[in-house]
Amino acid sequence: MLNTEVPHEGAAFWHLGQESLVVKRNGLTIYFDPYLSNSIDEKYGGAPRNFPTPLKPEEVTNADYVFLTHEHPDHLDPVSVQGIAKASPQARFVVPQPLRNNLVQLDIAEERIIGAIAGTPLELEGMTVHSVACKHEEYETDEQGNHKFLGYILNWDGFNLYHAGDTVIFPELLENLKSMRIEVACMPINGHDFKRFGQNLMGNMTFREAADLTDFIGADLIIPMHYDLFAGNTENPAYFVDYIHRAYPGQPFKMFVPGERMLYLSNRL
Repeated sequence: MLNTEVPHEGAAFWHLGQESLVVKRNGLTIYFDPYLSNSIDEKYGGAPRNFPTPLKPEEVTNADYVFLTHEHPDHLDPVSVQGIAKASPQARFVVPQPLRNNLVQLDIAEERIIGAIAGTPLELEGMTVHSVACKHEEYETDEQGNHKFLGYILNWDGFNLYHAGDTVIFPELLENLKSMRIEVACMPINGHDFKRFGQNLMGNMTFREAADLTDFIGADLIIPMHYDLFAGNTENPAYFVDYIHRAYPGQPFKMFVPGERMLYLSNRL
């Protein structure tokens, strides 16, 4: 289990690869998109992990909330979800409203599932959660118009953390984020191209777009994600670092080693 001690008024972050992120603040331990198995390669082949998982699902005994951004198996991993649900019986799972049944089919009790709807805030134990509609190439919605791809903004007493999930850049996203005063922005940088789209690998923002977006919304810190786990869908993080230094010198960022912990003290509190 991760050592989750964190200074008063700070936040602790652990990056577990891909978009798997752990955040602790105000006594809550939160997991985003935990992919803690090798289930994709075992089921479909051709997608081995580039590195072992830093944490096994059955070792996650401290989860209070698990946020899942969309249904792709490197984000909503059945093995990880079921393992965490068993190891952390106190955990609740936040998922886009159209995907509630995905968790029911994994034997997650309905009272542990929270359906998130874009534009409708959730109040959860001292934090406000704003769900932001994403385009993983395009919008995808259910018959009621509820979005299947979401990013999440978590607010504690004015401290705003943004986990983008998977998304490309589009005007509505820029405006939605601009008004939220994001302090820490966690965003994919693996981009999109014709070849990967033809292999059914949906697109994300590029390293340039992630840096440009960080500047546009005025975030204090950017954490790049989604560039390291699968050989066929990666990005060289050195390109991101080079662009940040040339285009936005002085912009703080953090490149993680999988399993590494970072303690962050807010610059705005």
